[in-house]
Amino acid sequence: MLYILLIIIAIILWKIYRQKEDEKENIINEKAEIEWEQNQKNKFKNYPNLIGNVDYTWLDLFGGLYVEKGLPHLNAAFMMYLKESNNTERDMIEVDHIFDSLWDLTEELLEHLEQYHDSSKYEYEIAILTYWQIISEKADTFKGKDFETIKKIFQSSPFTDIQKIPSWFPQKTNHTNKEITFVDKYGVFPRESNGSVSIHKRISV
Repeated sequence: MLYILLIIIAIILWKIYRQKEDEKENIINEKAEIEWEQNQKNKFKNYPNLIGNVDYTWLDLFGGLYVEKGLPHLNAAFMMYLKESNNTERDMIEVDHIFDSLWDLTEELLEHLEQYHDSSKYEYEIAILTYWQIISEKADTFKGKDFETIKKIFQSSPFTDIQKIPSWFPQKTNHTNKEITFVDKYGVFPRESNGSVSIHKRISV
């Protein structure tokens, strides 16, 4: 009986010890996470509106590779995500048309952001580059699907996430009462767009 009692006591003491060790480990991990997060915020302090909205991996890639190295990032996006991908994998004119509409909306969005929203340098472009990278990865799953299925996929994230981008940036005092919209009068996404002449000239040279 005494032997069993000693075993029970030993088990209870072990559980208390493990609990305290786990608590210490959790505190250490939490501190490490807080320090890591702070280091990331310091590293990307030039992109304050994107922190929490764009993954740090994309901030590092598009901020470091395209912006800090002075590469023509918007031109590259135009070629990589639109022109080059139209369209060996999907091989559907209708899908190409939706992507073309999305790109025209992107130009319109960029012009809108520059005119009516506050940002630090290049934040708009990084947001748009990230969006196009993510939807291009999603488009790789279209192979083998019919157009009606693909059209439904376009009505959900990540494609519709372009609608979130304006909310990341504070509005300037000259902002109109209504925010830019990406659906037509019937609620269909993406709506038709004529793009932006000035943005298109900038990125297609």
